Amino acid sequence: MRQRLSPLSPAEQKVAARQCQLIDHFIAAQRLPKEEYYDVAAFGFLLAVKKWFSRPDLYQYEFSTIAWASMRSAVGNERRKEQRRIQTVSLEDPIPGAVSLKWGDIITEENLVS
Repeated sequence: MRQRLSPLSPAEQKVAARQCQLIDHFIAAQRLPKEEYYDVAAFGFLLAVKKWFSRPDLYQYEFSTIAWASMRSAVGNERRKEQRRIQTVSLEDPIPGAVSLKWGDIITEENLVS
């Protein structure tokens, strides 16, 4: 079942506040650029808090284990999403593998779609 993020209850807020340093530890351990991935990891962390409270069967594990797995999943999902995005290029960019040929050099009247 897909967990949705909703406002934290007071008990969830306490756990999140006590454990929020896990986000920084995760970012550092994974050697991720903090400015790019902090929010992604933070959302994964918050989903772990929600999951922890909604699934008592997880109490057999340390909260940090659940949080780490959730943050890793969130980062992996974000990376897959980035790979699916259309990459933009400039007409002034060199064509990979072509010697001194730019994308703009190959546009001709015959290649334009009317």
